[in-house]
Amino acid sequence: MKTDWVAEMFRALRDCGENISIVYAQRNGAQTQTDLRWFELPHDQYDGISGLGQLLREQGLRVEKLPVLRNDRFTFWRGLRGFFTVLPAVKVRRQQWKSEFGWSRKVSSAPARERVAWHLFTEEQTREIVAAAKAAGVTVNTYLLLHLDAAVSAELVPPGTSRRWMIPVNLRGAVTRPAELPPHMSFLGVDLEDAMTLDRLQAQIDRLKERCYHWGMWILLHLGRLLGAEGMRQDIRKRERQEHGVTGMFSNLGTWDIPGSGSWIFCPAITRVYPVGAGCITMNGRMGLAMQLHDALGKDLQTSYALLEAWASACLPESSRGAVCSDSNPRVANA
Repeated sequence: MKTDWVAEMFRALRDCGENISIVYAQRNGAQTQTDLRWFELPHDQYDGISGLGQLLREQGLRVEKLPVLRNDRFTFWRGLRGFFTVLPAVKVRRQQWKSEFGWSRKVSSAPARERVAWHLFTEEQTREIVAAAKAAGVTVNTYLLLHLDAAVSAELVPPGTSRRWMIPVNLRGAVTRPAELPPHMSFLGVDLEDAMTLDRLQAQIDRLKERCYHWGMWILLHLGRLLGAEGMRQDIRKRERQEHGVTGMFSNLGTWDIPGSGSWIFCPAITRVYPVGAGCITMNGRMGLAMQLHDALGKDLQTSYALLEAWASACLPESSRGAVCSDSNPRVANA
């Protein structure tokens, strides 16, 4: 059988000791704020979008077609341009952290509810965030990323240290794959420095797309065929010995309107290479944020909630910030 080299990358990460689960949680209207239904799906079989679609369909909900990338498609020349754009990102990069990073620390087998911090905004707060992004002339994704980076860098990264966030790009509709559910994504590598502004960040992201960074990364994801399955695993272990890493992964599944599905949260998988995972989804008018930290960082769930609250609060206008803890943090709600 033909090897899916994108999926094989995630299988290799699992074989090297990582938890490759994508995390979701669902809350229906009658549930209490701590009563979520949790799901974990393996990243070698799904990406964030297809996993959500599968979970919704299993509940008998109507999801006719998964979201697609519009006005873009892979071509040889786009791939070649992107390949040379992304090459500098291949070299070893060492992310600096305030505390010791435990490269050999064992990955926890705790269930998702004990690893992932989450928050659901109200419909009104969701509209306020969308309006704030629009008023600033940036996408919601850019708006969320800037505030996420500010919260994480203040707590975990030494002052003056650069950060790099990997941003998944949904390639459905732009590439042809043998099946709908396996991973259809590439990435943008977005670098942030202190004093970053929304307009500068948006310009950087636009520039990466124009230079076809995501298509270059798509090619790199398929170079596993040159290394072979065992070679991929050896390369992962080698890069860990070299302490290669970025700050984290930020993934936004976008806006979904699925009547009867309730509200959802989503969090991407994490590894030692991208140890901070942050996710967003807007379902039926309510935006949900989630965050998890890799065990290598040596932090607990309380730290994840503190970071999440700082992120969520910064996204809201000052008049709405006092309500951030009202529909998220179990340790606050149960105090």
